[in-house]
Amino acid sequence: MSIRSAAGTVLLLAGLVSCKSEKPAPATADATAAAPAPTMLTITATDYAFELPAQVPAGIVTIHLVNNGKEFHQAQLIRLEDGKTAADFGEAMKHPGPPPTWVKFLGGPNAAGPSGSAEGSVVLEPGSYAVLCFIPSSDMVPHVMKGMLHPFEVTASQGAANQLTGESDTITVRDYAFTQSSPLTPGHHVILVKNDGTQAHEVVLVKLPPGVAIADLGKWADKMKGAPPGLPFAGVTSLDPGASATFAADLTPGEYGLICFLPDMKDGKPHWTHGMMTQFKVG
Repeated sequence: MSIRSAAGTVLLLAGLVSCKSEKPAPATADATAAAPAPTMLTITATDYAFELPAQVPAGIVTIHLVNNGKEFHQAQLIRLEDGKTAADFGEAMKHPGPPPTWVKFLGGPNAAGPSGSAEGSVVLEPGSYAVLCFIPSSDMVPHVMKGMLHPFEVTASQGAANQLTGESDTITVRDYAFTQSSPLTPGHHVILVKNDGTQAHEVVLVKLPPGVAIADLGKWADKMKGAPPGLPFAGVTSLDPGASATFAADLTPGEYGLICFLPDMKDGKPHWTHGMMTQFKVG
């Protein structure tokens, strides 16, 4: 497989107190406590390792991926089921074919460039997890095969939020297309990605220089020789069907593209070769 702040407090008032009342009205069931804040998790990537806490509380987790390496990196989050471990997944990666059924792909920040960063949010339930990077080096060996596979545990958290909020736009992915809820504009965006397809998909957001098409980046990825013809800088890593995640992006006027590099479950070809790419202007 390949490349790929705290929440505001809301207080609801049950009713108004009459100016002639001698004492305040009693609290009602409509009064709610402050919404749980997402957990802020920093993951530091180098060539070729991750650094992060061993345990993370369940609920909404906002991941800040910091890339201290010289290559592009991503934070692909996976849930390990059936008692499997990160070592089991590493062993499975040595064999061709589809990923094991006991692995669930949950997204995570995509395409953080050298000395750069990327940010996104996911909802995590208690259990065993790992973060990895599928992006290959120029030798076409995925970083996960060079050691970028790190386990962590998600622990139970009372009252944890379990629904992503705060997004300003939505991108729905299907086999094999991207659908945007509305045209993207200059400025800061938190974009919700929903996978309504029948297989896993990713989103790579790319800033394109004049005269360059998003398909040019797909062709470059076949051999990765020289500098990429465009700048991948944000997105969401592989999401299983039915899964959702968000990513943050700061946009300036210009030409952009979305592309999915994941291999097709039927023929193994990258999804972009099936048409899963699009190009659009901002501003």
